[in-house]
Amino acid sequence: MRNTRSYLVPDYYPYFQCKMGACRHACCDGWPVSISMKDYFHLIGIQCSPLLRSRLDTALHILPHPDAVKYAVISPRYDGTCPLRIEDGRCGLQAELGEEYLAQVCRLYPRGVRNTDLPECSCANSCEAVPELFLGHPEPIRFISLPLNFDVPESPKPENFFETAGKGQEIRLYYIGIMQNRSLSLPDRLMTLGTAMQEMEKALREKNAERISALLAQAPEPFHGTEELPSQEHLDAGMQIAVAMLEQVDEKSQSVRGYGEEALEWFARGDNTIDRYKHAIGDFEKVLPDWEIVFEHLMVNHMFFEQFPFQDRPVSVADEFLAVCAVYTLLRFLSVGWLAVHPSREDFIDVCSALFRLIEHTAFDSYGAGLLRRLGCCSPEQVYDLIRL
Repeated sequence: MRNTRSYLVPDYYPYFQCKMGACRHACCDGWPVSISMKDYFHLIGIQCSPLLRSRLDTALHILPHPDAVKYAVISPRYDGTCPLRIEDGRCGLQAELGEEYLAQVCRLYPRGVRNTDLPECSCANSCEAVPELFLGHPEPIRFISLPLNFDVPESPKPENFFETAGKGQEIRLYYIGIMQNRSLSLPDRLMTLGTAMQEMEKALREKNAERISALLAQAPEPFHGTEELPSQEHLDAGMQIAVAMLEQVDEKSQSVRGYGEEALEWFARGDNTIDRYKHAIGDFEKVLPDWEIVFEHLMVNHMFFEQFPFQDRPVSVADEFLAVCAVYTLLRFLSVGWLAVHPSREDFIDVCSALFRLIEHTAFDSYGAGLLRRLGCCSPEQVYDLIRL
C-alpha cells in the first residue's frame, strides 16, 4: 500500500544517504536476505542481461516453510558476499535495472518503517552510514514529523500486550529524554532510566492515569553515583562479566568475531587486565574525544528504532532495562578494545555497526538480560559497576 503519511523521525533522517559501493562493509555481507513471495516471483520473471539472470537464478532459494512475507532468501556466496554485488560494490540488480527492482527489504534498509496508529521511521545503527552521521551531530537527537511515502503494508498487530494507557510513544520519548540528560554521566543516565522504568511500570500496572501524567510531566529523580572509580575488587568483577559477555557473543556471532577476538587478545596480554583497560580508555578518548555524545546518539537511536521498551516480545521491564545495559556495556568494551589496536574513527564506525548488526539481526535484546544474570550480574550495584567500566 503506497500512501503519504506523517511519520515521526529522528532529525538526522533527511540527511541519510546510502553509500552504495563506497561501504567498507556492505549490509548484505554474511546474511541470507529474506524476500517476500511477491518479490520472489517478480525477480524470477524480470527481463535482464544473461549475466544478471544467471546470478539471480543461483541466488534465489525458496525457504523450507515459506509464507507470503518470508518466502525465499538471496543466499550469500561461500565468502559471505551477496551474489548480486558487482565489482565496484554496488548491487548489480540496482545498477542494471534501477532501485524499483530491488526486493522490498533491500529498498528500505536501513530504514525501519512502523506503520502503526502513530507511524514512525528511523535508521538502523548497523548501517555504517548512520553512526557516521552521529560523528558530526553535537546536539541531542530531536524527533520531527515528516511526510513520507512507503509501499509497505500496515505493521502486524503485536502478539504481546503492553499496558501503555494510550501513551506508548510518549513514554518511550520520556525514556529517551533521560538518556539525553547531559548533566549526568552515561552510567548515571542508565541507572536513572532503570528507576524511572520501575516507577512508570508500577503506575501502568495500577492504571493510575494521574500518576502516569505526573511522571511524564516532570524529570525523574536523577541517580548520582560516586565520581570515584570502583574499588579494585569491583573493577575486577565488572571486567570479568564484560569479558565473559564478549566471549559468549564472539563465539556465536560472525559479525563481531574478528573484532571481539582481537580485543580480548589485547586485554589478555600481561598480568593486569584492569591497567591495560584503563590505558586503552585513554587511547580511545584521544581518537573519539566526543565519545559520550556519539554513544548517546547510538543508544537513543537504538531505543527509538527498536521501540524500547515495548518491543513485541514477552520480556519484563526489568529485563528490558538489563538488556539495554548489556548493549551499552558491549558497545563500550568492544569499542575501547578494538580502538586500542586500530585507533581511528573509521575503525570505531566499523566495530559499532558490526555490534548493532548482531543486536538488530538476532534476539540479543531478548537474551541479553538472561546472559547478565547467568554471569552473576543481578543487583543494581553490580549493574552499575559493569556500566562504569
